[in-house]
Order: sequence, then structure tokens, then C-alpha cells
Amino acid sequence: MRGPATLPRPALLEDAAGADDILDIGIGDDILVVDDSHANLVAAEAALEPLGRRVVCVSSGVEALTKLLEQDFALILLDVAMPGISGIETARMIRARERSRGTPILFVTGMSWHDKEIDEAYEVGGFDFVVKPVRAEVLRAKARVFLTLQERTRALRRQADELRASQARLHEHELHEQRSRFESELLDSKLQQLADGTRRHHALAGIIGNELLNPLQTLQMAFDLLREHLNALGTLGAAAGERIHSVVEHRLVHVTRLVKVLIDVAQVGNGQLEIHTETVDVADVAAEAIDECKPLIDGRRLTVRLDADPAVTPLIMGDRARLRQAITGLIDRAARSTDAGGQIIVTSSVTARDVVLRISDTGRGIAPAQLPRIFEIFADDGAPSSDAVNLGLTLVKRLVELHDGTICASSPGLGKGTTFELRLPLGPQDVELSSTEIYLPQDLEIAPELAASSPGRLAAPGGSAQTTSRS
Repeated sequence: MRGPATLPRPALLEDAAGADDILDIGIGDDILVVDDSHANLVAAEAALEPLGRRVVCVSSGVEALTKLLEQDFALILLDVAMPGISGIETARMIRARERSRGTPILFVTGMSWHDKEIDEAYEVGGFDFVVKPVRAEVLRAKARVFLTLQERTRALRRQADELRASQARLHEHELHEQRSRFESELLDSKLQQLADGTRRHHALAGIIGNELLNPLQTLQMAFDLLREHLNALGTLGAAAGERIHSVVEHRLVHVTRLVKVLIDVAQVGNGQLEIHTETVDVADVAAEAIDECKPLIDGRRLTVRLDADPAVTPLIMGDRARLRQAITGLIDRAARSTDAGGQIIVTSSVTARDVVLRISDTGRGIAPAQLPRIFEIFADDGAPSSDAVNLGLTLVKRLVELHDGTICASSPGLGKGTTFELRLPLGPQDVELSSTEIYLPQDLEIAPELAASSPGRLAAPGGSAQTTSRS
């Protein structure tokens, strides 16, 4: 299940975050009046008093800069022609300070202005001009414009802050809702998985119960027959006793095999299955597995061929018994799914990193829709068997994975055979096996070049192996 996606930051939040730079105009409340004439200071104070703001008066540019270090102002009324630092230079130094960079400056002058002086005044940050003699109504009107702009700017900033906070709360709420939905979906999914697992366990228990019950009932019937007709067996003859013995033996083998596979599957699932690693020749193990399935192969009149690359010995590090168990399971499945007279080909090869073992048959094949689930415990593996659950291939896959290997199945379709491919990590190839005999079952068809490359290593029970040409 995918995790909750991160919600994008709302656009209005970003716009509001940048509003401070755009709307920063007059961050103080008072009005600063700078003029070297005391009479002009008094007149300016009287003219600005009706605006309801405190008026701070200083008589030089130095004093103005000092006041700006102490506090911020909403508006600066600045005389241009002052001794010492002129109004233009004072404005330039005011604008050099970050906090007062947006404070409106209203120049007051009694001189006639030329274009050059006007350009310079605007360049240093002047907002407007008032010409002496100053009319109180004009000064108030101009000052009121900037103060009103400041009030509206503050109101807009408050709205932006409120909007930012509101959107932050909304964003957090949406994240919480999304997280809650995700957690709820995850919980539902986990509960569904647990429910499915419980149902599967119950189904598995029922299936295994039936699998064990059927042969046990047969055994019970056989023993009841023996008990009831014990004296009559002598008159029935050896043939009847042999038939009863065969039925009992067949059912005991089936029950024993089923129980062993169940134990192995449980141990693999619980991580309790031990792997004892050693250097193993995969081709040798495949030959042993073929011989183990020989009664079934002979009974169905199948042809089995083992091909191995004679140039490279397919060595891996693994548990010989468990690998033989896995390969035997695949050959057994191939034999059961192949009609009489069919063929099974076991091919061993070595790549740069892996030992590859392919087991192909000409049997019933697997439907394309069934292939992705072929190794699941409740899947139909396409082979006729007395098992109602797919324990064999499930165990094979887990045994291969315990060896850090992979297994996959392919089939062109129903009636076109199946190929299982095992890939196991290549082991060290410098192991001396010249004195070791490779076990080959009787009547196994092997490639001529394989027999020629290792004449001293090939042995079969009770005699030497027969080398035949490939068909």
C-alpha cells in the first residue's frame, strides 16, 4: 500500500509569506519632522496635530539618524537645505538602513527645484515634496495619504497573517484527515490479510484432515478385514494377502510423504529448517533425484535425459539433501503431469554468476492465468496428484530461496509442456573432485561428451553407466 502523499503548500500561503516585502511601508506610529528652523518645527507640529499621531521634532540630520536608531516612524518630514548633513544625504543614509528602507520621506524646501535635484531626491527615496511657505492644509493632506496607506497596509498584513494561519490550520487538518484515511485503509488491509490468513489456515486444516482421513480410513478397513478374516486368509491364498499389503503400503507411503512435507513447510515458514552447506555438484544431485523418481518414471514409460556442460562442473554451496528434495519434487511433478511415452529433459549449465538447472517436460502444461500463482500453497499446479494443496511446489520454492536462489515456471500453454528453471549462486570452482564418483542411475541417458570428459567419475549401481547419443 502506498503511503499518504504530501499535500502541496497552498499558493496563498506563499503569496502571503511574501507580502511583508511588498507591503512594508512605515512600520512605526509617530511622525518625525527634521528642520533646522525652530519656527518651521512649531508650524509643522501644529499642522500635523489633527492627524492624531505624536510628532517628534529634531533640528539636524544627525539627530534624525539618532532618533531612527531609537524607534521607527510612520512618516519623515525632511528639510532639504540644512547645515552639516543636507536633507538629501540624510535621506540616503536613512534608506541605507534596512528597517527604515520603506518609510515614506516627504521633502520640504524653499528652493526652486530643477530636474536634476528632483531626480536626485527621488533617487535617494523621496516620496513627495512640499514647498515653503507650507500651507497646513496641504501638509496634512499629503501626510494623511501616507498614514492612510500605512493603516491599510497594516490591515492587509493582519489579514494576510490571519489567512496564513487559517490556511496552515486547514493544511494541517487535511494532512491529519489524509493520515487518518491512510491508517484506516492500512488497518483494513491488515485485518483483511489476517482474515484471509485465518480462512486459509482453516481451509488448509480441513484439506489436510481430509488428506489424512482418506488413507487412514483405507488402513482401518484393511485391518478390519484382516481381523475379521484372519483364519480365511490361508484359504484365500497369497494373492489376496499381497493385494491387502500393497494397499496398506501405498497409503502409508502417501501419509508419510504428506506429513513430512507439512513439517518441512512449517519449519521453513518459522525459520527452523537448518541448512548444512557443503560443495555440491548440481548435476550429480539431479542424477540422484532422477533415480529417486525412477519407479514413477518407469511406471509411466517416460524417457528422461540429463544434459550437462562437460567443460564446467556446476558447483554450488548448499545442502545436498535439501537440494535433492527440491529437484526430486520438480521431477516428480514433471513425471505426474506427462502422459505415458513422454519425455523429461534435465539440463545443467553455468553462467558467469549462477548454476542454472532446467527441468522440462512434454506434459499437460500450465494455463497462462495460473502461472503467476503456481508456487502458492492453494494454487493448482496442473499436475494430477492425490494432494489437494500445492505443498510440493511451495516447499520447492522455499528450499531454493533458502539457498539464495530463484525459481520460475514457464509454459506455452495447456498441452504444451512446462519448464522450471532454478538459478543458484555459483560456488567456488577450484574444488578437486577427480577422486569422487558421480552417481548416475541405471538406464539414464547422458550426453556422450559428458561421459568422455569424466570417464573416471561416472558410476552406476552395480556397473558402469551406458552412454547413448542424444535423440
